[in-house]
Amino acid sequence: MLHPSISSRYTEQRKIYTRLLRLCFTLAGLYWIAIYMLPLEKHAPLRAGQSVIYFILMTLWGLDYQREQKRLTVIINAANAKAIPPCEVEYADVVAHNALFTMITFRRGFWGVFVPLLFGLGLATSIVLLILQYTRLIVSF
Repeated sequence: MLHPSISSRYTEQRKIYTRLLRLCFTLAGLYWIAIYMLPLEKHAPLRAGQSVIYFILMTLWGLDYQREQKRLTVIINAANAKAIPPCEVEYADVVAHNALFTMITFRRGFWGVFVPLLFGLGLATSIVLLILQYTRLIVSF
């Protein structure tokens, strides 16, 4: 459990982000069911676009995992420095790493702008590619 001053900074953003990421993974996975309902000769062109979608989604998932690990490391280091439990670490104790505590909204600094932009563009690109894939699937029926 995190201190409310920390969790209020990014927990809701992370919930929205992870829901969108899971939705994209779900839609990409359901696409395979639809592909295998088609004749075998139509599979290759429809499967070709899936690897790019999975590459983007797995990259986003990996970056999110890496940032979560860094956030927890910063909180644990601050707790060890103050000799308090991690749940008592406040945002003021980790404010030097404020760019780690954002998912969607922009913060000051390069990483506070670049990472939310990367997450947003990655999700948007995945959604557009998924829509294109489903459009190709519908046309091939």
